[in-house]
Amino acid sequence: MSQAYLLLDGALIDNLPSRLIELGGSTAFQSLYQQTAYSALVTVSPVLVPVVPNSPLAHTFAQEWCATAGIWLESEVNEAAVVQHLRSLIHARIEGDVSVFFRYYDPRITHLWLADLAPQARDRLMGPIRRILLPESLYPSGFIAQENPDQPIAQYTDKPWLFLTLEQLGHLSAAKRQRLAQQLIEHCLLHVPQRLQGLAPAAQQQWASACQHSAERQGYSTADQIMRWANFHAVLGDDFPNAADHTVYRQILDEKEVLPTQRLDNLSAELHRQLLTEKGLIA
Repeated sequence: MSQAYLLLDGALIDNLPSRLIELGGSTAFQSLYQQTAYSALVTVSPVLVPVVPNSPLAHTFAQEWCATAGIWLESEVNEAAVVQHLRSLIHARIEGDVSVFFRYYDPRITHLWLADLAPQARDRLMGPIRRILLPESLYPSGFIAQENPDQPIAQYTDKPWLFLTLEQLGHLSAAKRQRLAQQLIEHCLLHVPQRLQGLAPAAQQQWASACQHSAERQGYSTADQIMRWANFHAVLGDDFPNAADHTVYRQILDEKEVLPTQRLDNLSAELHRQLLTEKGLIA
């Protein structure tokens, strides 16, 4: 009998354990970072939790998380075997024998990783997972299914068994950057429309790409961080933070003892203060 699970991104969903308890009562979940070299990061670990269709948890997943923060899985084996295989995929090797985290549970990555593979290779990577459901906005068919079940179940080791080629990395990275660029454009058109009004689509894409590169130079790489960074570009101009009148912002960014997220908060507070000053609301 098939059991459905949610594999959720603990780094993107605030207070995930509390949310799961709230939505599922005593629902137990499995942290993939437990019993691995990354156990110290368990608070931001992806977690696996059983789910029942049409339950409060299932509805919350569909409304809030399915596009960016998790995937719906179905399997016919016991939960321990599912966890074992999924845990083995949390990191991968790349050229140079370097290990990297692999966020395959991000639905925007899931379909890019699996959909174009030959069935035999895809089935092996899926292991005990019979079907993965995805939003039609990301993957028109709505699901990825195994063609040949009864695949071996991989085990986690400190040295990843999964290897990603440079071609695969380039494919995943380029597609992710393109989607994020479109999100930046939509966000700017909604909140600071005057910044992009009158620009051709190619120019809008160029602006979004410049925002991403600027954020990355400051060490910001997640979608949420880059989105926040783009706000400063939209309001303060493309020269942010290097313009002559941006000294205070550069000082905030130079506070290396402050955590990166806190620096973003401090930048936002300073921008808010300056906007209120310009309107004469504060001295």
